Amino acid sequence: MDYTRILAEGVGAWLKFEYACDRSGLFSEKYLSHPIGQILSSRTGNLAQAEYKHPILAELSKGVGRRPEIDSVVCDPYPAINVAVESKWLGKTKPNAKDIMWDLIRLELIANKFNARCFFILGGKRSDLESYFSRKAFSGKQESGMARPLLLHNRNIVHKTNLVPHNNPRVSLLKKLFESYQDFDFPHRLLTRRSAPFPPGARAKDPQVFVWEVMSAPNRETFQPRNSAHYSASGQSRRSTYSKKKDAK
Repeated sequence: MDYTRILAEGVGAWLKFEYACDRSGLFSEKYLSHPIGQILSSRTGNLAQAEYKHPILAELSKGVGRRPEIDSVVCDPYPAINVAVESKWLGKTKPNAKDIMWDLIRLELIANKFNARCFFILGGKRSDLESYFSRKAFSGKQESGMARPLLLHNRNIVHKTNLVPHNNPRVSLLKKLFESYQDFDFPHRLLTRRSAPFPPGARAKDPQVFVWEVMSAPNRETFQPRNSAHYSASGQSRRSTYSKKKDAK
């Protein structure tokens, strides 16, 4: 089933209807949960659950604060996740690239563990979306002119987003995300593929929705942040520290 297209058209059409009803002032990430839940429930024949505790990272989280959650999931059979969705809304406040990256990573972990279909939804006024996609944090544009976008927004092809530090413009961002998960195995890269935005040809002030499917790489490789000098909390790779001790003997 082409969930990417269905979610883009369904959520986009619902926002267009709500906009016609002069309810755009209510638009938010929370507001998107209603159409997303309706679509998932009707298409899968199972109850969609909101703010579902992340089955992997929640157990690893330490200290105070809420445990990592997924915006919407469908379990079939419970507790195995069949479909998972994260969403963000560009309104008066804009989500930062770190939050979007964390959404994508959490979805990839679920896609890998459960062989689940996982999707990231981004909505907002068309003009806000276009401006957001051009930001350096999202586009990954470097001084050389080369761009390494967080997500590919202008073509429907599979896109790779690297998490390993080599030639990665988001090392400082990722170090913050990995700080509390030093011994966890993260994938080398994320694979995403978008559906055409809906509605197509929206006016600059009209709401528009993009949806990307988030997938695990076929030959998935992993790394632990503690073994990277770039990502380790101490700023030094445990692997290199071990090598130095070995050489000193």
